[in-house]
Amino acid sequence: MFKKWFIPIVSLAVLFSAAPVWASKSLSALPTGLLMAQHPKESDMDQDHKHGKGKMTRKDFEAYRLEKLKEIATYFGIQAEGKTAEQLKKEVEAAKLANKDKWEAFKAEHQAKRLEHLRDIAKEHGIQTEGKTSDQLREELYKLHGGKGKRPHRLEDHDRANQENNKEQQKDKQSQV
Repeated sequence: MFKKWFIPIVSLAVLFSAAPVWASKSLSALPTGLLMAQHPKESDMDQDHKHGKGKMTRKDFEAYRLEKLKEIATYFGIQAEGKTAEQLKKEVEAAKLANKDKWEAFKAEHQAKRLEHLRDIAKEHGIQTEGKTSDQLREELYKLHGGKGKRPHRLEDHDRANQENNKEQQKDKQSQV
């Protein structure tokens, strides 16, 4: 049995001991331009990675988040000038915990603004908005546009897409029979 495993063990030991030497030689032999292409700077990655269906870069998204933090900070009476995003975030979190009622009021105001925005969009498309929730308005806008702009990362859209796929599969099975 010892004879059977001797050669593979020795070959693996040689391979692992030689790997760091081989790796260091290859990195020093490469030109610096090629290294930059393999490992882009953080700012280069920011330009490539986009949020929100390709509309926002990482830098834009961070600026948007900072703007929202400043909005929340002013609502709670926190001075936002001269603070980093991390400091501001910690102070806002502390204010949320200290003033839960005020935080709930802020969320309610934000939801009311969102509902008004949805109502304006629905009115532009000729949809009646009286007595409808934001979910109902979103559903009607979704149906109006023929299912364009699916967002499978959202649970309700994912469920809807699965239901549509199941219906299509059932139709295919019936047509095959």
